[in-house]
Amino acid sequence: MKTNRDHIHIKQAADILGVSDATIKNWIKQEYLNPLNLDNTLYFDRYEITQINEKIKNGKLDRLNSRANKRNSTKKFVPIEYIGQEGSLIEIADITNYIIKSSLNINCAIFYIAVNILEKEHFIYTKDIDKLVNFDNSIFKNETVFKEIYNFYKKLDNFSTNIRYKKLLKFNIPPHQDILGLVYQSIKSEGEKAKQGSYYTPINIVNGIVSDYINESSLILDPCCGTGQFLLNTCEIIKNPNNIYGFDIDPIAVFISKINLILKYKSFEFTPKIYHLDTLIDIDQSSLFCSVDIPKSYDLILTNPPWGLHFENESFNKLKTFYPLITSNESFSYFLVKSIELLKNNGTLSFILPESILNIKVHRDIRKYILDNTTILKITKLGRAFTNVFTNVIRLDLFKGKSNVCKTEIISNNIFNLNQNRFLSNPSFIFDIEVNNNDNKIIEKAYTNNYYTLKDNAEWALGVVTGNNKKFLSPDKEHESEEIYKGKDITKYLLFESSNFIKFEPDKYQQVAPIEKYRAKEKLIYKFISKHLVFAYDNQQKLTLNSANILIPKIKNYPIKVVLALLNSSFYQFIYSKKFNTIKVLRGNLEELPFPIFSNTEFKEIVSLVDKTLSREIDQSIIDSYIMKLFNISKKEQDYIFENLS
Repeated sequence: MKTNRDHIHIKQAADILGVSDATIKNWIKQEYLNPLNLDNTLYFDRYEITQINEKIKNGKLDRLNSRANKRNSTKKFVPIEYIGQEGSLIEIADITNYIIKSSLNINCAIFYIAVNILEKEHFIYTKDIDKLVNFDNSIFKNETVFKEIYNFYKKLDNFSTNIRYKKLLKFNIPPHQDILGLVYQSIKSEGEKAKQGSYYTPINIVNGIVSDYINESSLILDPCCGTGQFLLNTCEIIKNPNNIYGFDIDPIAVFISKINLILKYKSFEFTPKIYHLDTLIDIDQSSLFCSVDIPKSYDLILTNPPWGLHFENESFNKLKTFYPLITSNESFSYFLVKSIELLKNNGTLSFILPESILNIKVHRDIRKYILDNTTILKITKLGRAFTNVFTNVIRLDLFKGKSNVCKTEIISNNIFNLNQNRFLSNPSFIFDIEVNNNDNKIIEKAYTNNYYTLKDNAEWALGVVTGNNKKFLSPDKEHESEEIYKGKDITKYLLFESSNFIKFEPDKYQQVAPIEKYRAKEKLIYKFISKHLVFAYDNQQKLTLNSANILIPKIKNYPIKVVLALLNSSFYQFIYSKKFNTIKVLRGNLEELPFPIFSNTEFKEIVSLVDKTLSREIDQSIIDSYIMKLFNISKKEQDYIFENLS
């Protein structure tokens, strides 16, 4: 009998595996991990998690290995998108390569480069480090510079005046407003940045936000300011540097941000309002009490918050208490809630976020909070904006307060307005921004009459995960082997002839669904990695690999072939691509599609057309036309649908 000491919660499992909580949840959905359900809380067996971790490290679980490896990657790179037109990539690369190859301490290296820059800009009157660290006031332009350099120096462990460090004083510093930040980002490993959710925002995106909302008297905050890239771009407009606030949990980034602001406001002597604190925890929720003197609210809050940040257990427990409405444990959701709280009434917020916030079910919590507390001014699709990050991103602009108009500007392939109240009626409050007003009129036809959904009305299964396809699969039919289908073997309605055979021995494989799912009398098999809905009918109990998932509809008195016809139709492809727009066909999305209650005559006609399609007596377009007719889709609307699908 295992004791409770062998049971660990999701945060501990994520720590052991070196991934985010979101990744753990994704692995559960894909059935790579099997949690225990104790007292309605998910736990894991510690031994099983440590065994999986060993397999990942040894390369035995390739599918999981790539996700874990990124968080442990030592790869370093210059964030080119942050350099803009004014920076010199070669000079920056020279500095960062020298630091890396010389194995210099990051903190000390940043100190030396800061001295180099400040001396060049006449804020320090010597590059003689031995003289500077005596901290004679006369070699500093003012008290603020003295204080910031002195305070950072005092926190350095094992400060060195070795010639390797002094060489940093001789490098030419290229003209960039955040050269220290660029160097800092470039010498941090990809793993560090992934764990911290820290990626710098391209200059053009930052400038777009600043130009839209900043005026010279704005009181602004970046709640996770890093080295100050957003704040620096406000300096040309904001006249008083005391109106600029920034918080960050990284002390090196805070030092860099302060130096950057001092350099920007050369004619001012001021103490930059940049504070080393945890925005989510250090500012009390009820009283807005903080250990530093800061305003209780701001005109504008702008940032690129961490995504998928991995919280320590103590912080995690506090966050669950402070932000009970956020059940996803997603870091950007916590930052959104806190920032909306810190906004003045009628204030504005602009965040850079992963596109998944729009339509992934787990983020329904923050979408509901946004709809309840703000007016969405604008959603801008930005595509892949970050070096070595393959996530599509958006810019989300919010107004604190409710508007009677609620018109949201959408900037995607086209620019149009929609009413955000529409999102309130969407399943999971999805922000279906690909759906313009014309699209919505067509899509609503599927939801006009009573309908079922697949939620709680279907069985689902993943295909077999062998763990070693080369070992278990064969291109030739052998004794006791049978066909097994991949995603590429699936076409609408029909399975292609499989080129893979397997001797089905479930105990030998990494992951196998319950056998009865594969051997169901009737089932649908669909491509998992696909932008398109592609479902095939199977009544031959065929096996599938994990690129081909299984759906067994269980809607009472609802023929499986009608489900098949609807999912393969152009109309449902139009609905799916507009509402979800993903490269994976996800169960959660399929569960939100409507399956109307047709008449018995209509059911029989669809089944008859499917049978004729399966026997190749008719073309699939015949079913397509019939379904369009059932939903009263006009010829003009059909042309529009096909135009959008082409």
